[in-house]
Amino acid sequence: MRFPVAAVAVLLVVPGLVSAQPAPSAPTAWIAVPAAGATTADAFVEVSNPTMYEIYVTAASTDAAASVELRAGGAQGAVVPEFPVPAYGSTAAAADAPHLRLVGLKKPLAAGDTVTLTLTTDGGAALKVTATVRQP
Repeated sequence: MRFPVAAVAVLLVVPGLVSAQPAPSAPTAWIAVPAAGATTADAFVEVSNPTMYEIYVTAASTDAAASVELRAGGAQGAVVPEFPVPAYGSTAAAADAPHLRLVGLKKPLAAGDTVTLTLTTDGGAALKVTATVRQP
């Protein structure tokens, strides 16, 4: 009975001994300027995962398009149901990395515009990020 009381006392006396694990985040994002009249645009998001477990981005959304597809890396990346973010790692915000395709743009996008994206992970976390439209 003394041990649990002593353990609680140590936790109360030593601040920072018990802390919440950092959460995944999406610190940076950008969208490639689409061609004039295009109804799609590619978005590139860095997803940071400081946790000890691999996570998966399973969905994405934005008010700027009718839908958002998850794509494998590369210019012609295939549609995928999810993409992994390694434990203690991140995905790059680059054209050769997994990325998003905004489909059915609701208005033309120009360099300098900003778009809010929400990525959803397999754990239900919603990662919000503002992406700036720019030249690749």
